[in-house]
Amino acid sequence: MAVLVAALLAVAGCGTSANGTPEPRPAPQAAAIRLELVMDVTGPQRTAVESWLKARPEVASFTFESREQALARFREAYRESGELVGSLSAADLPESFMVTLAAGADADGFVAAAQPLDGVDHVEHDTGEPPPG
Repeated sequence: MAVLVAALLAVAGCGTSANGTPEPRPAPQAAAIRLELVMDVTGPQRTAVESWLKARPEVASFTFESREQALARFREAYRESGELVGSLSAADLPESFMVTLAAGADADGFVAAAQPLDGVDHVEHDTGEPPPG
């Protein structure tokens, strides 16, 4: 039975560890992840998150997105929404870091490690799949 489970996991793209439990499946291509910062983020918190990103070997690149840049991106994405777009200001949106992980990196593990960082409000992994529902 264990051989059958291991074979099914291998076909599904998962490996098994020495004790037979499934291992996380690495991303076959670079993963896009957004680290949204808390609305009242401090300079030291932002700097600490940036330093953490620089130290992570699985991070291929990252860029900082200011509130103003987030507003411009939001306005472009939702330009057809009229009043909603017009009623927002940069102060309504969080600063964030846009992260690209190296191909083969464990995106789920990265998200789990980033979520509890001081100053991080939400970590979003773009799987390239449409949201459920």
